[in-house]
Amino acid sequence: MRIPLFRQVGLYLVFSMLLFAVVPRVDGAMLGSEFLGLSQSERQVDIQKLQRFLESEVVSKRLLALGFTTGEVADRLGSLSDEDLNQFAQRIDQLRVAGDSGLGIIISLLVIAILVVLLLQLTGRRVVIVK
Repeated sequence: MRIPLFRQVGLYLVFSMLLFAVVPRVDGAMLGSEFLGLSQSERQVDIQKLQRFLESEVVSKRLLALGFTTGEVADRLGSLSDEDLNQFAQRIDQLRVAGDSGLGIIISLLVIAILVVLLLQLTGRRVVIVK
């Protein structure tokens, strides 16, 4: 009785493996806008975003310290390709000018501590500190 059951399971496994081997694998991916090209309105939005960033006090002081005038910066900004312009605009969105103040870390530590205390209360456990 055991041999026919193993034979049936074996045939089922062989058939399923053959079926998976025959079916083609389909891959899909999200295309970035660099593959699609930018429309004129998207290019203008990216240029405005870069100009606002370059006009900020910290960046403009640093560019002046490096010896760039506002005219040179505007010329270089106008000569950027669509791909480069979009890439810089996306990086500006990810950039934190003032840096992280650590508030997110403090909040996450407080949430973890509250969850631990809540878990201890729900399970009826007590923490005793002995000196």
